[in-house]
Amino acid sequence: MAADERLSTYPHTGADKRPMHRPVLASTLATWRSKARIMRAGLKMSILYWLVLLAALTTLGLMGGQETWATFAIRCLMTAFSVAMSWVIILLITHYRNPSFAFKAILVCAIVVVVATAHALVAYRAYQFADRNTSPMMLGEMLWSILFWNDAYLGWSALFLAQQYSAEVTDRERQLSELREQAYGAQMRALRYQINPHFLFNTLNALATLIEEQDVKPAERMVLSLSAFLRSTLALDPMQDITLAEELDIQARYLEIERARFSDRLRVEMDVPGELNRARMPSLILQPLVENAVKHGIGTVDGTVCIRICAEADRNVLSIHIDNDASEHARPATSTGLGLKNVAERLATRFGEAGRLTGGYLPDGRFRATVSLPLRFRPG
Repeated sequence: MAADERLSTYPHTGADKRPMHRPVLASTLATWRSKARIMRAGLKMSILYWLVLLAALTTLGLMGGQETWATFAIRCLMTAFSVAMSWVIILLITHYRNPSFAFKAILVCAIVVVVATAHALVAYRAYQFADRNTSPMMLGEMLWSILFWNDAYLGWSALFLAQQYSAEVTDRERQLSELREQAYGAQMRALRYQINPHFLFNTLNALATLIEEQDVKPAERMVLSLSAFLRSTLALDPMQDITLAEELDIQARYLEIERARFSDRLRVEMDVPGELNRARMPSLILQPLVENAVKHGIGTVDGTVCIRICAEADRNVLSIHIDNDASEHARPATSTGLGLKNVAERLATRFGEAGRLTGGYLPDGRFRATVSLPLRFRPG
């Protein structure tokens, strides 16, 4: 199988063949559900709006003594026409993804002029047919009719836009709440999965060995690295982005601890262009991937393992690669895949289709995990 064909799965999880785009698909489905909910609510509101207008016009016709069964039937027909035109407006407005309010307002005004003119012409022809009147409509009457229906459609459109805006605000608040919960949960899971008792046990065991051998300087470095790593991760605000430089500094402290444990078996390389150091990203988004690279590199390869972290920008996309020397045919290492699932879900929730996690083997045999997200810079 070609290397590029493997980049849609991450084989180091418990479910090797599961595609990584499922969180993105879930986000897309949520967007479509939200849009469908807005459209259904808009259709219900349009039916109610035009029925109320039908009742008002019918009442005025009865009070003026001009209402007949024929005119009432025509009003009912034009009410159905209005509901159909309102549905067309709903489809056109919701067709565009995340348009600005100014764009929506201009689009609605343009559509309403056309729809109101069509409504006036259809209504005139219908009443002309019912009354068997062949005389042409006066220009003033036509303009008055167009203005009346223009105001009616604008009133309905204003109500729909207000309803849509309210629904979008509700969805954003819900997404923000989910993001806040996932961010806090991600921080706790990062500490639980990466700073788990097994990790601490191994670190403290290695530290005890160094102390027993009276190897003071390496022991001091390990203690300082562990202290700095714990302090930096616990001090993070999960709702605030950090820079790529800050994220890599955290990973460097983690890898320093692992390098002290595995001595000459672990080698670390970082290749990040200076202009990307200020790129913004969610905190601890790389931690599960780096931990995974160490686990499966050291656990499946005999000899020295190189963990390489590099970053690149293509247009408005920031890509961060974590490579390790784990062979495709190496001994499998146990993994629950919870950390990787956490990364994929955080990217999908925060950035939608613009954020994704991919993984696969490169032509030279190394395994690469890639985090892709929109390129954004911290001011200053």
